[in-house]
Amino acid sequence: MTAVVSRKARFLLGGAIVAVIIVSALAILNSAPRSIVWERDYEKAIQRAQAEKKIIIADMFTDWCALCKKMDQETFGDPPMTGQMARKYVWLKLNTETEEDGKKLQDEFAIMTYPMILLLDSKGQEIDRINGFLAPQPFKQTVEHHLQNPESLGNVRHRVEEAPDSSELRSALGEKYLDRNDYRKAAAEFQHVIELDPQNHRGKTVGSYYNLAMSLASQTKFDEAIGQLAALEKNFPDAEEMANAHVLRGQIYECCGKKDQAVVVFREYLKKYPHHGYVSQVKDILARMEASR
Repeated sequence: MTAVVSRKARFLLGGAIVAVIIVSALAILNSAPRSIVWERDYEKAIQRAQAEKKIIIADMFTDWCALCKKMDQETFGDPPMTGQMARKYVWLKLNTETEEDGKKLQDEFAIMTYPMILLLDSKGQEIDRINGFLAPQPFKQTVEHHLQNPESLGNVRHRVEEAPDSSELRSALGEKYLDRNDYRKAAAEFQHVIELDPQNHRGKTVGSYYNLAMSLASQTKFDEAIGQLAALEKNFPDAEEMANAHVLRGQIYECCGKKDQAVVVFREYLKKYPHHGYVSQVKDILARMEASR
Protein backbone atom coordinates (compact mmCIF):
# COMPACT_ATOMS: atom_id res chain seq x y z
CA MET A 1 0.00 0.00 0.00
CA THR A 2 1.37 3.41 -0.92
CA ALA A 3 1.55 5.85 1.99
CA VAL A 4 -0.01 9.20 1.18
CA VAL A 5 1.15 12.24 3.12
CA SER A 6 -1.47 14.96 3.26
CA ARG A 7 -0.71 18.52 2.23
CA LYS A 8 -1.24 19.60 5.84
CA ALA A 9 1.21 16.98 7.09
CA ARG A 10 3.80 18.06 4.54
CA PHE A 11 3.37 21.66 5.62
CA LEU A 12 3.81 20.77 9.31
CA LEU A 13 6.85 18.66 8.53
CA GLY A 14 8.42 21.48 6.54
CA GLY A 15 7.68 23.91 9.36
CA ALA A 16 9.38 21.65 11.84
CA ILE A 17 12.52 21.49 9.68
CA VAL A 18 12.61 25.29 9.36
CA ALA A 19 12.21 25.62 13.13
CA VAL A 20 15.13 23.25 13.72
CA ILE A 21 17.29 25.27 11.32
CA ILE A 22 16.40 28.55 13.05
CA VAL A 23 17.06 27.12 16.51
CA SER A 24 20.39 25.73 15.33
CA ALA A 25 21.36 29.08 13.81
CA LEU A 26 20.46 30.93 17.00
CA ALA A 27 22.47 28.46 19.04
CA ILE A 28 25.50 29.12 16.84
CA LEU A 29 25.05 32.89 17.15
CA ASN A 30 24.66 32.73 20.92
CA SER A 31 27.52 30.31 21.53
CA ALA A 32 30.80 31.62 22.87
CA PRO A 33 33.21 32.59 20.06
CA ARG A 34 36.20 30.31 19.67
CA SER A 35 38.64 33.01 18.62
CA ILE A 36 39.07 36.77 18.40
CA VAL A 37 38.35 38.38 15.05
CA TRP A 38 41.08 40.97 14.55
CA GLU A 39 40.77 44.08 12.44
CA ARG A 40 44.00 45.00 10.65
CA ASP A 41 42.82 48.43 9.48
CA TYR A 42 42.63 51.35 11.93
CA GLU A 43 39.86 53.28 10.15
CA LYS A 44 37.71 50.18 9.85
CA ALA A 45 38.15 49.55 13.58
CA ILE A 46 37.06 53.14 14.31
CA GLN A 47 34.02 52.78 12.06
CA ARG A 48 33.01 49.56 13.78
CA ALA A 49 33.54 51.03 17.25
CA GLN A 50 31.29 53.97 16.40
CA ALA A 51 28.60 51.85 14.76
CA GLU A 52 28.61 49.17 17.47
CA LYS A 53 29.27 51.59 20.37
CA LYS A 54 32.26 49.57 21.55
CA ILE A 55 35.73 50.15 22.95
CA ILE A 56 38.74 49.22 20.79
CA ILE A 57 41.39 46.91 22.21
CA ALA A 58 44.49 47.49 20.08
CA ASP A 59 47.35 44.99 20.26
CA MET A 60 50.47 46.86 19.17
CA PHE A 61 53.30 44.42 18.41
CA THR A 62 56.56 43.83 16.54
CA ASP A 63 57.95 40.75 14.83
CA TRP A 64 60.85 40.48 17.30
CA CYS A 65 58.72 40.72 20.46
CA ALA A 66 58.75 37.27 22.10
CA LEU A 67 56.22 38.27 24.77
CA CYS A 68 53.84 39.48 22.03
CA LYS A 69 53.83 35.95 20.58
CA LYS A 70 53.37 34.51 24.06
CA MET A 71 50.38 36.79 24.62
CA ASP A 72 48.89 35.73 21.26
CA GLN A 73 49.11 32.07 22.24
CA GLU A 74 48.35 32.11 25.95
CA THR A 75 46.07 35.13 26.41
CA PHE A 76 44.34 35.98 23.15
CA GLY A 77 44.20 32.28 22.32
CA ASP A 78 42.62 31.29 25.65
CA PRO A 79 39.09 29.87 25.03
CA PRO A 80 37.52 31.04 28.36
CA MET A 81 38.87 34.56 27.92
CA THR A 82 37.85 34.63 24.28
CA GLY A 83 34.35 33.46 25.16
CA GLN A 84 33.97 36.23 27.72
CA MET A 85 35.53 39.13 25.83
CA ALA A 86 35.62 38.59 22.07
CA ARG A 87 32.22 40.14 21.27
CA LYS A 88 32.39 42.96 23.82
CA TYR A 89 35.09 44.91 22.01
CA VAL A 90 36.49 45.76 18.60
CA TRP A 91 39.88 44.07 18.38
CA LEU A 92 42.67 45.71 16.39
CA LYS A 93 46.13 44.21 15.76
CA LEU A 94 48.91 46.31 14.22
CA ASN A 95 52.63 45.84 13.67
CA THR A 96 54.29 49.14 14.62
CA GLU A 97 57.27 48.57 12.33
CA THR A 98 55.81 47.13 9.12
CA GLU A 99 52.25 48.49 8.88
CA GLU A 100 51.46 52.14 8.17
CA ASP A 101 48.62 52.26 10.69
CA GLY A 102 50.91 50.68 13.25
CA LYS A 103 53.64 53.25 12.63
CA LYS A 104 51.09 56.05 12.92
CA LEU A 105 49.79 54.82 16.28
CA GLN A 106 53.30 54.12 17.56
CA ASP A 107 54.13 57.77 17.00
CA GLU A 108 50.78 59.10 18.22
CA PHE A 109 50.89 57.19 21.51
CA ALA A 110 54.67 57.19 22.06
CA ILE A 111 54.90 53.40 22.23
CA MET A 112 58.36 52.33 23.34
CA THR A 113 57.87 48.92 24.95
CA TYR A 114 56.05 45.73 24.03
CA PRO A 115 53.63 44.09 24.36
CA MET A 116 51.51 47.25 24.39
CA ILE A 117 47.73 47.04 24.52
CA LEU A 118 45.84 50.29 23.99
CA LEU A 119 42.24 50.80 25.08
CA LEU A 120 40.78 53.37 22.69
CA ASP A 121 37.39 55.04 22.54
CA SER A 122 35.40 55.29 19.32
CA LYS A 123 37.24 58.51 18.41
CA GLY A 124 40.60 56.76 18.69
CA GLN A 125 41.58 58.53 21.92
CA GLU A 126 43.41 56.56 24.58
CA ILE A 127 41.43 55.49 27.64
CA ASP A 128 44.34 53.62 29.18
CA ARG A 129 46.96 51.02 28.32
CA ILE A 130 48.39 47.68 29.39
CA ASN A 131 52.16 47.57 29.23
CA GLY A 132 53.64 44.06 29.23
CA PHE A 133 52.47 40.47 29.21
CA LEU A 134 49.39 39.44 31.19
CA ALA A 135 47.80 36.00 31.49
CA PRO A 136 44.12 35.64 30.46
CA GLN A 137 42.26 36.42 33.69
CA PRO A 138 44.60 39.23 34.86
CA PHE A 139 44.24 40.71 31.36
CA LYS A 140 40.44 40.63 31.57
CA GLN A 141 40.47 42.12 35.07
CA THR A 142 42.90 44.88 34.06
CA VAL A 143 40.80 45.86 31.06
CA GLU A 144 37.68 46.07 33.23
CA HIS A 145 39.56 48.07 35.90
CA HIS A 146 40.86 50.60 33.38
CA LEU A 147 37.40 51.12 31.90
CA GLN A 148 35.86 51.72 35.33
CA ASN A 149 38.73 53.69 36.90
CA PRO A 150 37.86 57.40 37.43
CA GLU A 151 41.58 58.19 37.30
CA SER A 152 42.22 56.56 33.94
CA LEU A 153 43.80 58.75 31.29
CA GLY A 154 40.51 58.90 29.38
CA ASN A 155 38.51 60.06 32.39
CA VAL A 156 41.09 62.67 33.42
CA ARG A 157 41.18 64.00 29.84
CA HIS A 158 37.36 64.16 29.83
CA ARG A 159 37.40 66.21 33.04
CA VAL A 160 39.94 68.59 31.46
CA GLU A 161 37.61 69.02 28.49
CA GLU A 162 34.81 69.95 30.90
CA ALA A 163 37.04 72.31 32.96
CA PRO A 164 39.86 73.49 30.64
CA ASP A 165 40.94 76.27 33.03
CA SER A 166 41.71 73.91 35.91
CA SER A 167 45.46 73.92 36.55
CA GLU A 168 45.05 70.92 38.87
CA LEU A 169 43.42 68.80 36.17
CA ARG A 170 45.88 69.99 33.52
CA SER A 171 48.76 69.02 35.81
CA ALA A 172 47.23 65.59 36.46
CA LEU A 173 46.77 65.01 32.72
CA GLY A 174 50.34 66.12 32.02
CA GLU A 175 51.64 63.62 34.56
CA LYS A 176 49.57 60.87 32.92
CA TYR A 177 51.24 61.64 29.60
CA LEU A 178 54.66 61.90 31.26
CA ASP A 179 54.19 58.43 32.77
CA ARG A 180 53.61 57.15 29.21
CA ASN A 181 56.72 58.88 27.84
CA ASP A 182 54.39 60.96 25.66
CA TYR A 183 56.52 64.05 26.10
CA ARG A 184 54.89 66.15 23.40
CA LYS A 185 51.42 65.94 24.94
CA ALA A 186 52.83 66.24 28.46
CA ALA A 187 54.68 69.45 27.56
CA ALA A 188 51.49 71.01 26.19
CA GLU A 189 49.62 70.36 29.44
CA PHE A 190 52.39 71.69 31.70
CA GLN A 191 52.65 74.81 29.53
CA HIS A 192 48.91 75.34 30.07
CA VAL A 193 49.36 75.09 33.84
CA ILE A 194 52.07 77.78 33.82
CA GLU A 195 49.91 80.09 31.71
CA LEU A 196 46.80 79.49 33.84
CA ASP A 197 48.49 80.09 37.20
CA PRO A 198 51.78 81.97 36.79
CA GLN A 199 51.93 82.84 40.52
CA ASN A 200 51.48 79.23 41.65
CA HIS A 201 48.33 79.97 43.66
CA ARG A 202 47.10 76.42 43.01
CA GLY A 203 50.43 74.83 43.86
CA LYS A 204 51.02 73.16 40.48
CA THR A 205 53.08 75.75 38.60
CA VAL A 206 56.50 75.12 40.14
CA GLY A 207 56.31 71.40 39.41
CA SER A 208 55.03 72.14 35.93
CA TYR A 209 58.13 74.23 35.12
CA TYR A 210 60.31 71.27 36.06
CA ASN A 211 58.12 68.72 34.26
CA LEU A 212 57.96 70.94 31.18
CA ALA A 213 61.76 71.18 31.13
CA MET A 214 62.06 67.41 31.47
CA SER A 215 59.49 66.86 28.69
CA LEU A 216 61.37 69.22 26.38
CA ALA A 217 64.76 67.70 27.19
CA SER A 218 63.34 64.24 26.46
CA GLN A 219 62.48 65.51 22.97
CA THR A 220 66.09 66.81 22.63
CA LYS A 221 64.81 70.39 22.80
CA PHE A 222 67.67 71.21 25.13
CA ASP A 223 67.78 75.00 24.74
CA GLU A 224 64.05 75.27 25.46
CA ALA A 225 64.44 73.00 28.48
CA ILE A 226 67.27 75.15 29.88
CA GLY A 227 65.04 78.19 29.33
CA GLN A 228 62.26 76.68 31.45
CA LEU A 229 64.70 75.82 34.24
CA ALA A 230 65.99 79.38 34.16
CA ALA A 231 62.41 80.68 34.41
CA LEU A 232 61.80 78.38 37.36
CA GLU A 233 64.88 79.71 39.17
CA LYS A 234 63.97 83.32 38.41
CA ASN A 235 60.34 83.07 39.51
CA PHE A 236 60.65 80.60 42.38
CA PRO A 237 64.29 80.58 43.55
CA ASP A 238 63.48 79.04 46.94
CA ALA A 239 61.25 76.24 45.65
CA GLU A 240 62.07 72.68 46.73
CA GLU A 241 62.17 71.67 43.06
CA MET A 242 65.33 73.76 42.55
CA ALA A 243 67.52 70.89 43.77
CA ASN A 244 66.08 68.57 41.12
CA ALA A 245 66.31 71.40 38.60
CA HIS A 246 70.08 71.65 39.22
CA VAL A 247 70.52 67.95 38.53
CA LEU A 248 68.41 68.11 35.37
CA ARG A 249 70.31 71.14 34.10
CA GLY A 250 73.62 69.35 34.63
CA GLN A 251 72.34 66.29 32.79
CA ILE A 252 71.18 68.43 29.88
CA TYR A 253 74.59 70.12 29.60
CA GLU A 254 76.25 66.71 29.67
CA CYS A 255 73.97 65.45 26.90
CA CYS A 256 74.79 68.53 24.82
CA GLY A 257 78.49 67.91 25.18
CA LYS A 258 78.92 70.99 27.39
CA LYS A 259 80.87 69.10 30.02
CA ASP A 260 82.52 72.12 31.63
CA GLN A 261 79.14 73.72 32.27
CA ALA A 262 77.77 70.42 33.54
CA VAL A 263 80.63 70.10 36.02
CA VAL A 264 79.99 73.62 37.33
CA VAL A 265 76.28 72.92 37.81
CA PHE A 266 76.86 69.57 39.51
CA ARG A 267 79.43 71.05 41.91
CA GLU A 268 77.03 73.89 42.73
CA TYR A 269 74.33 71.31 43.44
CA LEU A 270 76.60 69.41 45.86
CA LYS A 271 77.46 72.62 47.65
CA LYS A 272 73.87 73.88 47.95
CA TYR A 273 72.13 70.59 48.64
CA PRO A 274 74.59 68.31 50.48
CA HIS A 275 71.82 66.11 51.89
CA HIS A 276 69.58 65.85 48.83
CA GLY A 277 68.51 62.50 47.45
CA TYR A 278 70.69 62.55 44.31
CA VAL A 279 74.02 63.47 45.97
CA SER A 280 75.49 59.98 45.57
CA GLN A 281 74.51 59.75 41.89
CA VAL A 282 75.84 63.21 41.12
CA LYS A 283 79.17 62.38 42.77
CA ASP A 284 79.40 59.29 40.57
CA ILE A 285 78.62 61.35 37.45
CA LEU A 286 81.26 63.92 38.37
CA ALA A 287 83.87 61.22 39.02
CA ARG A 288 83.16 59.67 35.64
CA MET A 289 83.28 62.99 33.80
CA GLU A 290 86.53 64.06 35.47
CA ALA A 291 88.13 60.69 34.80
CA SER A 292 87.36 61.03 31.09
CA ARG A 293 89.07 64.39 30.74
